[in-house]
Amino acid sequence: MKKLFAVLLCALMLASVLAGCAETEQSEQESTTEAVEEQHWISPALGETDDYKGNTLSLLVNREMDAGSDEASSDPLEDALYRRNDKLESVYGITINTLLETEYTVLGDKVAKDVGSGNGEYDIVYQHMVNAATNLAVNNYLIDLDELEYVDFDQIWWDQDAKEGFTIGNHQFLTVGDLVPHTMLYSACLAFNKNHFDDQSLEYPYELAREGAWTLDELNALTKDQTKDVNGDGKIELKNDYYGMSSWHLAGPFNFFFGAGASFFTKDADNYPVYSVDQDRIQSIYDKVYTTFMTNNSLYITDVSIHTEAYKIFTQGRALFVSCSLTQIANSEFGFKDMEDEYGVLPQPKYDTAQEDYMSFVNGAASVVVVPKSLGEDRLDFVGYMMEALASSSYYMVTDTLYDKVAKSKNVRDAESAEMVDIIIRNRVFDFGYAHFFSKGYPCAVLFQTCLDAKNDSVASAIKRVKDKTMEKDIDKILEVYQGE
Repeated sequence: MKKLFAVLLCALMLASVLAGCAETEQSEQESTTEAVEEQHWISPALGETDDYKGNTLSLLVNREMDAGSDEASSDPLEDALYRRNDKLESVYGITINTLLETEYTVLGDKVAKDVGSGNGEYDIVYQHMVNAATNLAVNNYLIDLDELEYVDFDQIWWDQDAKEGFTIGNHQFLTVGDLVPHTMLYSACLAFNKNHFDDQSLEYPYELAREGAWTLDELNALTKDQTKDVNGDGKIELKNDYYGMSSWHLAGPFNFFFGAGASFFTKDADNYPVYSVDQDRIQSIYDKVYTTFMTNNSLYITDVSIHTEAYKIFTQGRALFVSCSLTQIANSEFGFKDMEDEYGVLPQPKYDTAQEDYMSFVNGAASVVVVPKSLGEDRLDFVGYMMEALASSSYYMVTDTLYDKVAKSKNVRDAESAEMVDIIIRNRVFDFGYAHFFSKGYPCAVLFQTCLDAKNDSVASAIKRVKDKTMEKDIDKILEVYQGE
């Protein structure tokens, strides 16, 4: 739609030039541009209204990137968020008050306390997915987002994968959309060192990815025999040597498990989660993943205090691949921006070519959007309207900046990688079992991590422990909340 209006705008400009009316051209161009911006900065379903004039919308967020800036900024994303907020405030006569709390446990406690007191201090909260938001949901601290009249989750500015993953029965307490820009970057991918590919006359895997043929077998063929004892001391060590792939245990195992289409839950006819595991298929997936991580001697870091080394090893030019997400690529902390070698970006490999889509796991550190139960009945209308306004105006005014300038042109170095970013973000995965049970350490959420940490070549014994009585009780508790009982 944006491209269509851009074409129409160019056509009007060209007609004015041919007519030789310079002043008219400028006037028409300005009025057309204003008309386009006026029509396309927010959902068409939301008109201008004075009904909410004088209200304050309180946002509690845990990512500085999502908070934006209180003034115009040289940072393109911060500035886009500033312009969005400024537009909403000026059009609707409201004030947007953004509160930043980076410690997710403190943020969760604030929400719980607010609900307990009934103060209604926070209208919308952006909260850490697995270690806070799901806990708030299952402890009945959140409202069902379907109660918000103006929010239309079928619209493009709401993540449809999140809608599928977080809707249980007919209820949804968590959501993701364009109003949470940082979460878009929490999408699993691989980066590869193009210099090392060139040195070995290896073909970049872009065409495989385009054809739907970028699989675990292809990755294993490329990483086989790559890890090397560079200094000749007879040991493979992080500080000295070279690896076929680098990763760490709170990212890589999950990227590969969900990227291959694995899960322990399906949905029944009423859209409720049902424990359903195909042990033979999961073992087959694990066999390939075990080859990647263990047989091919990848760097696999289990010490959280040095986990950033998994990324820095790659950006220092000492790994052929790195298992990561767009977050690491976009974050200057990990060195991608200043990497001397050239690198490319790829989607997470499929299990095999029969797998329909690439699947980009969304790490649990990503923020999701929730609304505390302390929200008064008299504010439901206002908060619902503004939540849809935030999401839709972000789609028109912020997402292109994030997508093109931050996720693409600012951080990837070739057109093929930008094409891969499209594939990565288009195929994101929000899994019920992972989101609700990671914090409890149940095998249904951490199976591959547990088995790779122990260097086990089989998942059979771990799968036997997946559905124990404690987990069954937790599932019943979750379903009671989602069923409204």
